[in-house]
Amino acid sequence: MTEEEKFHFDLAGFLVRPAILEKDEVDAIVDQLDRIRHNPDSLPPEHRAVPGGASSILIDHPKVIDVLHQIIGPDIRMESTFFVWRKKGQRHGELHGGGPRQADPIFGYRVNNGRIHAGMVRVVIELTDVSKNDGGTHFIVGSHKANFPMHPDHMSLEDGKRSQFLTTYECPAGSAIFFTENLCHAGPVWQRDTPRIAVLSAYAHIATHWHRLRIPPAVLKGLPREKQAYFREPWVADFRTNPATRNSIERFMENDETPINTNHQP
Repeated sequence: MTEEEKFHFDLAGFLVRPAILEKDEVDAIVDQLDRIRHNPDSLPPEHRAVPGGASSILIDHPKVIDVLHQIIGPDIRMESTFFVWRKKGQRHGELHGGGPRQADPIFGYRVNNGRIHAGMVRVVIELTDVSKNDGGTHFIVGSHKANFPMHPDHMSLEDGKRSQFLTTYECPAGSAIFFTENLCHAGPVWQRDTPRIAVLSAYAHIATHWHRLRIPPAVLKGLPREKQAYFREPWVADFRTNPATRNSIERFMENDETPINTNHQP
């Protein structure tokens, strides 16, 4: 991350990295999501959900992991992932989050000794161009550090009632948007005739676990070993060994018998 990126993320609670994917990568993922949505039998079982198939490049994309290592830490895992295919007139959630939840170990946000420590971080990969009037994800800037509950006067998406702190972004297809889960955010009504297609993933420190996993076991087992590492079980150290065993990606890669977390919830 550049110093400006760190400044923006700390100030606003979100960050946009434009066009981290090439066009052919975007096209391949959109094709996969289209098939999952409309013709899943045209895909092998291990590609019928994200993050399998073409979308697996998002798990450990260097320009994603680069940011996460600096705002969560070097030991991270993927909490959850899903995609949206939002047509004109559809929305994805009211404003939620923000306020004094920054004290929570899951959603917390703090800066200490020049280092950002974010809890859960959401990564949105936009697979279509997004302008500020289209209805992409909206944020109440700075609310990830608010010490008071979100005031109702700032919790509306309706015209004429919108908070002056409400903002959004514009970006080309293939861009990544990072935001701390404690930032107040919403997916308002999509305004464009062409659908909004995006993959939304949550990452957290290896010591924490919020979501019950919903990724089908066949999809997880079909991933390369280095990508399975991002779904390892949530623990930091095993003190039954001397020296203590660390739950690192390197350890996971060295031991083919280390299980992945396949506790699928239908």
